[in-house]
Amino acid sequence: MAGKEAVVFVLDANLTMDAPYPSPPASEDGASALASQTSSTRLTQAKDAALATIIDLMWHSKTHEAGVVVLRAGATHHHLSELERIDDEAGVGKFFRRCGGGAKLEKYKHDDGSDGDVFPNLVELELGRPSPPMLRAMRDIQCTINASIASNVQGDLCDGLILAADALHRRTAGKKYNRKIVIISDAEHEVEVNGEQLQCVLDGLNKMEVQLIVVGIGFEPVVVPPKIEDDSDDEQQNGNEEVVAIGVDDSDDDSDKMPEAVASKPTEADNGDVLVKEEGNPDEMLVKEEGNPDEMLVEDAVKQENDIGLLIKRENEKLLLSVAQETGGCILAANGTNLTELLQTKLPQRAGMTKSVGKKSEFRIAPDITVVAKAAKLTDKKNLPTTLKEAYQYDPETGKPLRDGAGELMTQPTKTYTYHYDEEENEVAFDKRTDAYRYGSDLIPVGKMDLQGINAAFSGPASIETLGYLDRATVESSNLLMGPAYAFTGGDSKKSRAAIAALSQALEETGKVGLCRVVRTKNGEPKIGAMFPKREGRNDDDDGDGSLGPEAKGKGGRYLAFLELPFADDLSQLEERQTLPTEWQGDYKDVRVCDDLIDSMMLPDDEFRSEKISFPALKAHQQMVAHFAMNPLSEEEEMDKEGLAEEKIAEASRAKPLAEFDVVKALSKRAASQIDSFVDKFPLAEHKPEDDKKRKFWGES
Repeated sequence: MAGKEAVVFVLDANLTMDAPYPSPPASEDGASALASQTSSTRLTQAKDAALATIIDLMWHSKTHEAGVVVLRAGATHHHLSELERIDDEAGVGKFFRRCGGGAKLEKYKHDDGSDGDVFPNLVELELGRPSPPMLRAMRDIQCTINASIASNVQGDLCDGLILAADALHRRTAGKKYNRKIVIISDAEHEVEVNGEQLQCVLDGLNKMEVQLIVVGIGFEPVVVPPKIEDDSDDEQQNGNEEVVAIGVDDSDDDSDKMPEAVASKPTEADNGDVLVKEEGNPDEMLVKEEGNPDEMLVEDAVKQENDIGLLIKRENEKLLLSVAQETGGCILAANGTNLTELLQTKLPQRAGMTKSVGKKSEFRIAPDITVVAKAAKLTDKKNLPTTLKEAYQYDPETGKPLRDGAGELMTQPTKTYTYHYDEEENEVAFDKRTDAYRYGSDLIPVGKMDLQGINAAFSGPASIETLGYLDRATVESSNLLMGPAYAFTGGDSKKSRAAIAALSQALEETGKVGLCRVVRTKNGEPKIGAMFPKREGRNDDDDGDGSLGPEAKGKGGRYLAFLELPFADDLSQLEERQTLPTEWQGDYKDVRVCDDLIDSMMLPDDEFRSEKISFPALKAHQQMVAHFAMNPLSEEEEMDKEGLAEEKIAEASRAKPLAEFDVVKALSKRAASQIDSFVDKFPLAEHKPEDDKKRKFWGES
């Protein structure tokens, strides 16, 4: 699978996308109206979801590409349009800022008063490597139509899908990409479907292997049936199996069914009541309803309009469901769920992840038993990104910093040079320098050949050798595991896979681990560690049988995980800890207080697992950089030598320590009484700054 991503987001900017999301609860005292003004809208949540995904792609790799198509935008700007009123990404942002609510749209009309020549009312941020100007333009996207022109605006879901597919084809056809189209819409506008054109696009999506993801706001929960290539073959293979689409009525009788009651024109009656014709009555009888004729006409008109709007939405849902089925895509129904979190279920964030590449190495299971294994990193320490140092470019005449057309400061790369001087402050030439080790009070010169001679004693290919076996409890209880973890599999060899899988199963059944000597790279230094049995793609049900599930075939199986153990030289010097004084030893009441505190703060199963939590400092760093990319600093702030205030940096980073996580805060609240009991039993001493100078190390009396 290719490593580069190409994602096109199709964002619906219809008037209905300005509705609050999640919908505020109804209230008689007007609280609902207030909530509608302060809560986020469907469009803002759609923008946030797309921005979060694109920012994550930018952090993960500079080769990933993204694009955006905005539906029903009120103006036309895309790669197929010949008549343009918008120049670039900065122009897109300016258009949305100026034309919010349908204002000043006439300035973006063409000379003949039209919206464009092909696919009108679509605005595109072209597919390519994301940049800060693109993020700023996305941030400015808003609804640019109003109720008076909404019915005449084109640029529907089908047009957006076709434009997105064409952008992917133009940019990535014949290249190795993971292609995706993400549609975020409430599907509450009329869609004109050209069946022949749409089928041609779907064939192209299948040929390019494009994954279609639809985030449907207010959609019925659905299960997309599997893609069907040949009806006759599937009927023979599936037998009596039936695929159910939850929330979708596939019956022919109800597919075009109108709402239950349709109001007719009022007819005269003796007491001024209105006669309404009920559909579905075989005798077409007239049902008499009481009420004011004028009021009932208004209510019926509103009800009929709402019913038509709901009918349009459900028909569009069926259209998107069929498109998703045809392309093997999926539909994510959003009914109050945060759109960013919902989209991450299909496009998980990978900014903090690094790609692990497997390397072949010799694995000696026992004397005279050697197989070829494939080793890849399972874990690796993640550090904050390092900054790149560049120099400002200045105008030689004015002495002011130069800026490009987008207003960004112009810089150039810098180089670092190291110079050495003797006692007389004369520079020492490179050929007169030497390396040395400090030995006592002396320096012992060491040449490159000397170092190679030391390493020659351990020269050899990358390999792993089993020295023996230990009880697993002995190794795990030592708490001395260190370094990154490595996974060892059999690679492409069936015999190697079988041997490693058999060894993994035997170690698990006997409760043992292998004590191994590992050389990670050619001529590398040897390390010692423990080889643990692991398995992946297993059924973790209540029975815990660990059987290989049907969905895991070809994806999971058994392997071995290596964790490094320390040598004696790796251990810090520890003194034997002395027995605590008698007055510090607690009685059973003290133990009970501690037990209660631990029991009250027990985490639920599968909650707050470290491997599912992003590195908080890294996440805050990424949010800060993305914030300043979308909100550039002023000229004074950019050139300020003292830097930004800490408050502004904290606001941009939105740092969230582990103690601020919902699970931790809920536990703290639940264990409040036990915490108070612990504090009462073991009172804390007030910290005094002068005591910082009297530091003691662990193990000191």
